[in-house]
Amino acid sequence: MAKINISIPSDILEEIDKLSREEKMTRSELLRTAFKTYLEVLSAKKREKKRQNAIARAIQAQDEIRLEIGDADLIQELRKWRDDRK
Repeated sequence: MAKINISIPSDILEEIDKLSREEKMTRSELLRTAFKTYLEVLSAKKREKKRQNAIARAIQAQDEIRLEIGDADLIQELRKWRDDRK
């Protein structure tokens, strides 16, 4: 496992030490857990943003199709298509 040195303000270090005692973890365990959680949150945010962009593109495509075909009754057209297949 790699080791790193970081600078942390004293007040934050005190909070880390307090929390590590409460959680019965070493500083290193606590910080690893915190970083891992942070990375998971970032990943989830990226996935959600990607999903929202896909939905926006689908809505835009739907709107473009609607403009192209006008005020057609698509349910009636679908029923007609199904009846013609029988």
